[in-house]
Amino acid sequence: MINFPRYSFASLFICLIFVGIVYPFIPKLVTQNILLKASFSILLVSSVYIFSHNKKALVICLLLAIPTAISSWLAIIRDVPEIVLILDNATNVVFFLYVIFELIKIIFSASVVTRNIIYGAMSIYLLLGIMWAFVYALLDLLIIDAFGGSSYQSAHDLSQFIYFSYVTLTTLGYGDMMPLAGPVQSIAAMEAITGQFFLTILVARLVGMHISQTTNGNG
Repeated sequence: MINFPRYSFASLFICLIFVGIVYPFIPKLVTQNILLKASFSILLVSSVYIFSHNKKALVICLLLAIPTAISSWLAIIRDVPEIVLILDNATNVVFFLYVIFELIKIIFSASVVTRNIIYGAMSIYLLLGIMWAFVYALLDLLIIDAFGGSSYQSAHDLSQFIYFSYVTLTTLGYGDMMPLAGPVQSIAAMEAITGQFFLTILVARLVGMHISQTTNGNG
């Protein structure tokens, strides 16, 4: 049996909106990277807070969040060893993958469509984009010439991977940044497929829940 959160998914959704949509409008300043790390730290806290109703999920989330937060802040140090950057991206991938897994269990076990469920569903979709962004940043560190294009800058610029991830997830594909290495191309294709599958299944699930809810209400 799935325990449902006592708190709204709205705070998590707002954090994701800031990281994925609002953040790119901030001018390219020295403090921008620090601001991005701070926003991700808030996102970590918000994600952990969501699972405060479930002791097991909360403990696992905390155990994953602590090393993720530490590695994230270590990564902003000038001339940091590359292994720290690899660790930063890897821990973020694992953390957000777990959060997505737990949220999917909650959303798809719900029997009634509520505002909170809708916020949760939208949060999952945005979290997929964030998680894949860290996957691309990790691959760019591990594979030579993994990416190219006019928008590509370096493996140290996470914002470009957030952009590329959402463009891929939505199958928009402007072509200004593209995967060059075979493994990265396969991963990008997998994200695009995941995005389409999630939207299709999610819409079908929410519609089914709404029909059941309406039918029971009329009965």
